[in-house]
Amino acid sequence: MLNFSGRDQKAQDVCLYYVNKLGAETLKDILQSNAPVTSKDEALQLSKFFWEMLDASIADRDNGVEVLGESDLQFWMERSMNIISGYLSKIGYEEEWEKATDEA
Repeated sequence: MLNFSGRDQKAQDVCLYYVNKLGAETLKDILQSNAPVTSKDEALQLSKFFWEMLDASIADRDNGVEVLGESDLQFWMERSMNIISGYLSKIGYEEEWEKATDEA
């Protein structure tokens, strides 16, 4: 499962904020670290969600929207990318991450 332990708790909070904002509730259990990714489809959905979340965070920053007390989420986006891409690679879904990255 995704590991948002220690200092990375804020990265998880940011992901969950965008799950709600972007209507990606099907990924909520995975991003809450309550369920593993179990298929290529889930891996692709999670990968695409990350890139949509990144775009939304950039739009929020550009529009002066504060998210969870922060106006620039670049650090947390980088942490989230490392956590999500590392997890998917570790469990054999690196191709799905790469596909979503190429399409982003």
